[in-house]
Amino acid sequence: MSEAGHASGGAPSDVATVARDDPDTTKSGPARLDIEEVVVAFGGLRAVAGVSLAVDAGSIVGLIGANGSGKTTLLDAVSGLVSPAAGRLLLDQQDLADYIPEERARLGMVRSFQDCRLYPELSVEDTLLLCEDARHRIDVLSTTLQLPWARRAERAKRAAVDRVIGSFGLERFRHHSTAHLSTGTRRVVDLASIVLANPRLLLLDEPTAGIAQREAEAFIPLLRRLHQVTNSTILLVEHDVPLVFELCSTVVVMQTGEIVAAGTPDEVRRDPRALSAYLGASDEAINVSGPLAPSSDPGG
Repeated sequence: MSEAGHASGGAPSDVATVARDDPDTTKSGPARLDIEEVVVAFGGLRAVAGVSLAVDAGSIVGLIGANGSGKTTLLDAVSGLVSPAAGRLLLDQQDLADYIPEERARLGMVRSFQDCRLYPELSVEDTLLLCEDARHRIDVLSTTLQLPWARRAERAKRAAVDRVIGSFGLERFRHHSTAHLSTGTRRVVDLASIVLANPRLLLLDEPTAGIAQREAEAFIPLLRRLHQVTNSTILLVEHDVPLVFELCSTVVVMQTGEIVAAGTPDEVRRDPRALSAYLGASDEAINVSGPLAPSSDPGG
């Protein structure tokens, strides 16, 4: 069995109890995202050209398109890494224009990246403990004096990490440096860290990029579990078309910075604009994880 396949084991209920108790979070539950006529320009190039998209709370929406179509740039705009030249971004009707990425994270927006940004010198356990430290800071003096509340907080932090490690099948890798894991298993660690962040909106940028095919096949149930246990909304950029069609309730096709098709997987399959823009461009792209089922039941 591949590492990612092994790491995807475990019952969803094991991590459902990871507390959503960050005092900076004023709301809980999945968030709605509204993208309204957003434009992102680099010099004279409009990488995102007036995109509008409603992402319903609790849904899984997949963005597909050829390289350079604007998918990742749109995620960058939503997460605050780039500033739109025009348009609005709303999280539960709250305008995000003046929110930097860290403030958006406190509202429950969590972004993953294609290159899986883990600390290579840390073990899996220490990586996840660091994620918990970021949410539940304990001052050095209280820890040094071993004050009762600090000891309780430390026990709770370790218990949360233990639950996530068990639920994502990472026990055998607990003490392994993340630098020595396969690409697939590093991405599982990245997804496990997302659970600890208690997200309301997840922005996932090509979670299967660079992963061996035998490992990528484990990611559909893994991402379904992530969606379930975080009780979040997911906006997913992914090159693996069958994964998107199997997982997502809505599929959006982008081309040269614009949305050219959007709808349910079955609707997009039949849309000639989608076929022209991306789906018909390459049989290899369509069949990355196997041929598209004629009528799959989208997850989410």
